[in-house]
Amino acid sequence: METNNILNIRRLYLFVRRQVLSNAGSWLIAFGGIAGVLLVISLLVAHFQPQNLSGMTGLYFSALFVGGYIFTAGIFNELHNPQKSYQFLTLPVSTTERLLGGWLLTGIIFPILGLLGMALIVLLANLVMNFTLDVAPFQSVFSSQSFTALKVYFVTQSIFLLGAAYFRKNNFLKTILALFVISVVVQIIVVATAWALFSPFTDGGDGINIGPEDLPPRMEVLFTNYIPAIAKVIFWYLTVPFFLVTTWFSLKERQV
Repeated sequence: METNNILNIRRLYLFVRRQVLSNAGSWLIAFGGIAGVLLVISLLVAHFQPQNLSGMTGLYFSALFVGGYIFTAGIFNELHNPQKSYQFLTLPVSTTERLLGGWLLTGIIFPILGLLGMALIVLLANLVMNFTLDVAPFQSVFSSQSFTALKVYFVTQSIFLLGAAYFRKNNFLKTILALFVISVVVQIIVVATAWALFSPFTDGGDGINIGPEDLPPRMEVLFTNYIPAIAKVIFWYLTVPFFLVTTWFSLKERQV
């Protein structure tokens, strides 16, 4: 039987295992430090304003998003380190397995562990301050809004995965800068397009101030129904595949 040189589950497992074991120390310190700070804040809130403990979920998810993005941006640090890149590139794994290994660690395993860490922090805060188990804070951690936030992280995290492969230094900051520049360019294009399309419907004032009732029926349907639906499809279903494929090509370029 021919060996599969593109994707082999055992090779993928060994690669993920290798990444975890070689970085376990620094990852545990970072994860424990963030969890410790959140626990202290939660204990203070539980002591002075126990009714607001369930409202700490926003802070937990903010830490998860920022920490996850930073973690993702550094997942391929070995690739850009002159002392370690040769060893990393000569590992007996394919580009696809490198990509999937980094994606599994940052996009799947990390948010699951982060969610469990939130539940543990809430549990400890309840036990330390109340000595009773209150389920209300757990309902805020495992709510539908929380799972929606995890889905948003899952999608947006792929952007930083590309930054991890593409940029050689300061991956997180450069990815943020690239997003800022792209957002500015997109806003300029949107404003220019809006002006070109809607200026005939204005009264000649200094700005564009029109509502759906001012648009022709077809244009109103386009902007109120079709464009939002298309944007949702692009965000939820096409963003991750696009950035994973782009990241694969970035990794492949470095390997070549």
